[in-house]
Amino acid sequence: MIGWLRDDGADRLDPTLQPYLLLPLVAAFVYAAAALCLKIALARGTSTGTVLLSSNLILGVFFAPLLLTGSANWNLGDAPLAVVAGLLFFLGQVGTFRSLQSGDVSIATPALAAKVVFVALLSLLVPGSRPDPDLWLAVLLTAAGMALLHGGAKQTAARPWATLAWALLAALSFAAADILVQTGAPKAGFTLFMPVMFATVAAGSLPLLRSRLARRLPSAKADHARGWLAAGAFLIGVQAVCMASAIGLFGDATAANVVYGSRGLWSLLLLALFAKTLGINDAVFERRTLASRVAGSVLILVAVSLVLF
Repeated sequence: MIGWLRDDGADRLDPTLQPYLLLPLVAAFVYAAAALCLKIALARGTSTGTVLLSSNLILGVFFAPLLLTGSANWNLGDAPLAVVAGLLFFLGQVGTFRSLQSGDVSIATPALAAKVVFVALLSLLVPGSRPDPDLWLAVLLTAAGMALLHGGAKQTAARPWATLAWALLAALSFAAADILVQTGAPKAGFTLFMPVMFATVAAGSLPLLRSRLARRLPSAKADHARGWLAAGAFLIGVQAVCMASAIGLFGDATAANVVYGSRGLWSLLLLALFAKTLGINDAVFERRTLASRVAGSVLILVAVSLVLF
């Protein structure tokens, strides 16, 4: 396993596969399945606001039961860190949607891949940690691979600089949230930090509730979309639990994000397997796009291998 090494030699990671990195690997696959479900829901009439609201409410529900596990290890003085992490996460979501709405997806999605680089840079601020050289290589390979996964035919963006700015803001916000989980969850207590963080995320989405209720889909259309939306939102919650556990309990945000970067590969595979069955027409099947994404997949597999072994 290539990971963070402590300067004092304590808690040095063994050069073997760390089982906890299976959590972000599972999260990456579950996220890909969630994305496929939400893609179908959007195609059948669900709005992006409804997807955001449903996913964030599910996140709040998924983590709330942790509050019932007891407060023996809680430090309420550090609970505000969880609120800040929740606000950063929500800001990342806003930046993601604004970047996708303001311009070309071919600009937004590669810029969003910068998250793994931001995580690595921000991790340098964690006391007593320094990056292994191979981990830096894995970070760069992941960023390049994710950019290629979103490559292919490009369209002209109406507002390219706004798109880029929103995407980079989202990547930085998500990265900062991950670092706060890594450093803040052990201080506040994992079973306090995570519910507070995602309750903040859910609360930030509540203003969307009124507008969503006022804009109902026609019953037939809603029936076709509702099941896919529910499945996608549920899976978003599952993958969030996996990633939060990997980062908050084991404190290795950079390695976790490199492994989690394989979600683009899993998305590509699931789309290739089920697109025809589900009636999805996607640009991934264009020759140029497919070649770009296969190249990106290879880079990500190399990066994940460097981290896992």
